[in-house]
Amino acid sequence: MAETQAEGIRATPIQRSSIWIYGSLGFPLALIGYPLGVWLPRAYSTDIGVDLSMIGLIIAAAALFDAFTDPVIGYSSDRYRTRFGRRKTWLAAGIPLLALAFWMLLNPPMTSGVAYLAFWYLFLRVGSTLVTIPYAAWGAEMSPDYHVRTQVSSAREKFVLLGLIGAALVPFAMEQWRQGSVPAVEVLNAFGLLIVIILPVVAVLVLNRVPEPKRMPGEGSVNIFRSLKLMWKNGMFRRVLLIEVLVTGGESFRNTLSLFFMQDVIGIRLAGTYYALYFAMGLAAIPVWDWIAKRLGKHRSLAVAMVVVSITNIAMFTLSKGQTTEFLLLFMIKGFCFGAFSYLPRAMLADVVDLDTARSGDNRAGSYFAGHGFMTKCAYSLGGVSLPLLALVGYSTAVGAEHTDLQLLWLGFLYAIVPTISFVFAFWLTWTWPLTSDRHARLRGMLDRKAARIARRADGSRGTTLLP
Repeated sequence: MAETQAEGIRATPIQRSSIWIYGSLGFPLALIGYPLGVWLPRAYSTDIGVDLSMIGLIIAAAALFDAFTDPVIGYSSDRYRTRFGRRKTWLAAGIPLLALAFWMLLNPPMTSGVAYLAFWYLFLRVGSTLVTIPYAAWGAEMSPDYHVRTQVSSAREKFVLLGLIGAALVPFAMEQWRQGSVPAVEVLNAFGLLIVIILPVVAVLVLNRVPEPKRMPGEGSVNIFRSLKLMWKNGMFRRVLLIEVLVTGGESFRNTLSLFFMQDVIGIRLAGTYYALYFAMGLAAIPVWDWIAKRLGKHRSLAVAMVVVSITNIAMFTLSKGQTTEFLLLFMIKGFCFGAFSYLPRAMLADVVDLDTARSGDNRAGSYFAGHGFMTKCAYSLGGVSLPLLALVGYSTAVGAEHTDLQLLWLGFLYAIVPTISFVFAFWLTWTWPLTSDRHARLRGMLDRKAARIARRADGSRGTTLLP
């Protein structure tokens, strides 16, 4: 047993190509996330005719379903290993389910309704859990180094942003081809075709070219009830979860309303063009955030991004019909901060996993990322809550519908001010984050010394067996 642990935790350099290939799966996953968060509510409400409040309730209720699936998948990917690996098996099982659900959800019959949306949305969440939780845990295990983990998260986020740019180019190209706006349901159809082609190809590349660690310390010894108890006792874990909920929840709340705000308040008809510029700015900004994170630390870099986005949100609230140039400028500033929101919290969580390993001796990366994944999905479900709130003032999504000043003011408040309130609370939690790079270096030193002791015992044990 000691020998097995020693082999797993001896430091081995990670190839840069492995980091990039691992991160490439973020590309198709981003292609999935963008239409679900931005275009699906508009398509199902305006083109299919599903009630806006019901769409929001389905999105929010899916988080309750994840309360069961996320811990089970996270624990299972920690506990069991097959000859194909510990994380890879779950990804291989989840990819076809995710592709099928995405195709059905984005190609709805015009006669479909609430039941169709609810079934395939929940089916998609199962496939997503099978893929995203083991994928995130795998990334945390690729290196024990504080800054290399930032590189892993950064590489994944670069591909996510490339995927989001590619996703934004889909409606952009359709708008240019049509010389005008495109029905949202047709945008969904195009995404459905795209993902069933790209997702399996990239997944096969990642599964075949990126190695998993042969063995991690504490692997296979995880007890699910003890694991949940110790995770909840970890104050750093609770704190990073709260930061994630406040940041992701605020952004999801805003994203769900983006098309409504852009089209009905500002008067933008070519939303795909704006999103292409938004995500391009986010991709260009990642090296800047890497540079800032090395100098200020991950947590304070994230806090700076919160301040910038809060200021732009308040400025957006003051805009009115026809101020498209002003909106575009503010939208691109928000895009600059997008990357920081996406990858820095995950990089912080990977450091928290090290803290738990030092305290418990078990490796529970999958369980931690399952808990994180569940809370992130709960935060995303807050986007669904925004739709019933919008409907409270009688807001109509019908083509050509007229809106009162009160309805547009309420939409602007939900879009800009509510997310800013969540960022105010998240800022304090993030700025005072105690697990700095210096403290993490001391923590890694302790884990490495423990690994060296295990290795010496293992070597001594092997030497003893060779004596006559």
